[in-house]
Amino acid sequence: MTQRPHKKWEFKTPDLDKSLKLAAELRVSPLVGQLLVSRKITNPEDARTYLYPKFAELKGFHDPFKLAGMEKAVERIRKAISRGEKICIYGDYDTDGTTATALLFDTFREMDAPADYYIPNRFREGYGLTKSAVEEIHKKNKAKLLITVDCGITSVKEVALANQLGIDVIITDHHQPNPVDQPPAHSLISPKIQGNEYPYPDLAGVGLAFKLAHGLYNDVKFLRSLLDLVVLGTVVDLVPLTGENRALSRVGLDELNEVNKEKHSGVYKRKRLGIRALCNVAGYATKKLVGKSLSFGLGPRINAAGRMDTARKVVKLLTTEHDDVATRIASELDQANRERQELERQIQDHAQDIIENEIDLTQKSIVVHSDKWGKKAKGVVGIVASRLLEIHHKPVFVLAVEGQEATGSGRCIEGMNLADSLNNCTNLLLKHGGHAAAAGLTLKTENIPEFKKAFNKYASERLTEEALQPKLELDFETYLSVLTLETLEELEQFEPFGRENNPPRFCTRRVKISGAPNLMGKEKQHLSMSIKQGVERKRAIAWRAGDEFFTFNRPNLLLDIAFSPEINEWQGNRSVQLILNDWKIRSERREVNWDVFPTLEDDSAVRLVNRRNTTKKKYLLNLLAREESCIIYVQDDEMLDSLLTRLLPESIEGIVRHDVTTTTAEETEFAQQLARGELRTIASSTVIENPHVLPFVKHIVFCHLTPSPNLFFKRCAPAFATEDTSFLHLIYGDADGTAIQNWVTKKYPEKAELQKLYGGIRKAVQSNGADGYAENAMLNGTLGAPSTVETGLTIFEELGFIERYGEPGHRLVKLCPAEKSDLSRSPTYLRGNLIKQTYPSFVEFQLKENIESMWERIEHEYQITDPSDSSI
Repeated sequence: MTQRPHKKWEFKTPDLDKSLKLAAELRVSPLVGQLLVSRKITNPEDARTYLYPKFAELKGFHDPFKLAGMEKAVERIRKAISRGEKICIYGDYDTDGTTATALLFDTFREMDAPADYYIPNRFREGYGLTKSAVEEIHKKNKAKLLITVDCGITSVKEVALANQLGIDVIITDHHQPNPVDQPPAHSLISPKIQGNEYPYPDLAGVGLAFKLAHGLYNDVKFLRSLLDLVVLGTVVDLVPLTGENRALSRVGLDELNEVNKEKHSGVYKRKRLGIRALCNVAGYATKKLVGKSLSFGLGPRINAAGRMDTARKVVKLLTTEHDDVATRIASELDQANRERQELERQIQDHAQDIIENEIDLTQKSIVVHSDKWGKKAKGVVGIVASRLLEIHHKPVFVLAVEGQEATGSGRCIEGMNLADSLNNCTNLLLKHGGHAAAAGLTLKTENIPEFKKAFNKYASERLTEEALQPKLELDFETYLSVLTLETLEELEQFEPFGRENNPPRFCTRRVKISGAPNLMGKEKQHLSMSIKQGVERKRAIAWRAGDEFFTFNRPNLLLDIAFSPEINEWQGNRSVQLILNDWKIRSERREVNWDVFPTLEDDSAVRLVNRRNTTKKKYLLNLLAREESCIIYVQDDEMLDSLLTRLLPESIEGIVRHDVTTTTAEETEFAQQLARGELRTIASSTVIENPHVLPFVKHIVFCHLTPSPNLFFKRCAPAFATEDTSFLHLIYGDADGTAIQNWVTKKYPEKAELQKLYGGIRKAVQSNGADGYAENAMLNGTLGAPSTVETGLTIFEELGFIERYGEPGHRLVKLCPAEKSDLSRSPTYLRGNLIKQTYPSFVEFQLKENIESMWERIEHEYQITDPSDSSI
């Protein structure tokens, strides 16, 4: 059994302040704001285009005539239509190729210009344009114009033959072109050819076919009706779901999920009969389609036609206007998919045996081949290659040998371009094509040994050890309490998920398994379990992890998990479930709770000092007596007053107050005084906004619990600003748990309390006339707790209800003419809601976590990100 690979977790960790500001502008949850920033979408307009693209307004869509060759192609097609010339569409046998063929066939039908189509047989003809196909199209179809979709970019000889036979060829293909030798086509439509100025290079084959349709027939209603095909082909073909692909697929998904308002009809319209029939056999008749439904539900059934038989029937399915035809073909594809699954399993098992017993796994690539898989193996080697890539994390080709020739598919990791690797050894190949992540080829069986050498040499020269380390990219760390059904329903707007628009992946720590896990699946190959974090419980699924049953079925097991949340629909009920991407079992070795960690014997520039539940006054006095530089963090201004007036004697010199009113200039002056030795201690109720201006700080003290990881890690930052040894002192205690709960309740009031507070502020300001009302007078306790009023004023100012003006400490509050506004437009209100959701788990971490585990968490934070960009 191959061991599960250890993955390196890499966090994007979006800036929280930017995320909250964006969320408030869009009126979405903080989680949605964080995910947008994680995807480098920080501008509200860009975010709206990403979440809500509008085809009628062409937001996010480019002019098709920016594609080189488009104008010439459209002119030639219109000439063919006017002359009554026969047109043939030549497609590929996968989902991208068949949806592209169906799309152009529909377009010509709409234009009342009949066309024929040709889908090659994978087993007899293989991938791409072939000479025999060109000859058949010339003889049987009598075509004068041949339009390729999803293929043809490397078919130099075949296009030359078509020209000799009097056939003009228009190529639309998104695969990697040969930069030296391009086919002599009438028109070549590809954003990847040199000299092309089209703004977006990653359209799928069906996307390019759609651009051609758009150039030919600019009718918005009709073009929108084609987007169901575009989203299906685009998502299943694994092209990047960014830019225009994102816009096309998002609108296409909306087209697929348009609700049927007619009684006694299906839940969703799905006007294309073939897709509706396919949804019925795949179990999606009453379910909303998402990226996963297309990739793992509809796509495999469509691809099964070409893998097990012929894909021509797929085009018929997607273009038929008869229910009975659609139902029959969909049923045939469903059966073909079952056969494909069984064949795939057999080949994968055999391929894995060959790899484990016959291949040198120290090499940086894998090429596995066999002549024992049968003729239909050609149809599934790509899927098997994908599975082997997941297991071994190396570029891999799987070759099905049939007599004197072998046909195969490859998959690649980041750091190497698979199509370029084939261009590098064309002398060994009969045919090839593809892109960076996936490619196909045909070669002479006798050339396999040389191909293995050439492929491994290419991989060895380009792949570093870092590239060969499996990585798992995570958006950020969160807590189970944030993952409500309502929030996940918001995340549906990010669909369809796919390549480079991955499902949100989060990390959460210290979860427990509640009860025993359950084996699930026909062969008991998957795991289902209930996980718990504090009072929160969620169902979790670990696909293909059945052999880890005994790992999970242990008492008192603590896990850090990486996962994607999703909505599970079962018997009309919707609930949150987590799909586990990876997990790390927390060490059981920590029987000693160190006072200092790393220990004094360990090499570390920062150490964590565990003095939780100590007597604070005595500890602080002893620490300050050392006369070493120090920052003391307290909960709020009230605690800061207490520290400076009651806890510490007035005789202590060299200590200054630092709070939210401290200016940048004052902060810089404090840093300079520390450097000159004129100042020893900064007592703060907030955070040093620019820790890099500080000189070396020996001690950082946490007197009280911190409500959020974001604030906690920012407060740790000065310790990591220099290479000299600093100490982080934890001197809070269990009694502070109640204090932080009360503080959060006061600091972030609920909606009803805010409404009452606004009424009081309004009354106070109006009583004082047009000059406004003193802010300090509002904070004296008559309107509520000062922290409540302070937060309320900030929220109301963000919403445009009030304005504060004047010098700090002497500001006046004035009412502004403003319409009603939702509280979710305030970043401060959203921050409060997020803290209220998450602080119980973080408080538990601060109070109960072993000091060694706490150190690992702090160290991890400073290895992955600038502390000013931490989550929550």
